[in-house]
Amino acid sequence: MFARRKGLCALVVLALFVTPALSGCAGTEAAPASAESHSGLIGEFVEQLEREDDEAEAKERQEHQEGKESPGDAQEAHESAEQAETESAQAQEQEES
Repeated sequence: MFARRKGLCALVVLALFVTPALSGCAGTEAAPASAESHSGLIGEFVEQLEREDDEAEAKERQEHQEGKESPGDAQEAHESAEQAETESAQAQEQEES
């Protein structure tokens, strides 16, 4: 029973020392709260997750914008391309004449 308590106490003491070190709160100098929230291993991990989330959101927005194009827009683009080809062909015929 004594060995169990000793092991549990050691684990609790270790957790008390490790947690502030991993969160970046173990600094000796006073720092603003915003600086403390972005320091340490956990802060770096959170920043990485936020960056990946922002990239995923940007990609989804871009795909959504591309998907919003209506069939009318595609038809207009097709008609514009045909008109450009027709004008190009007419210009070539005039040059040959």
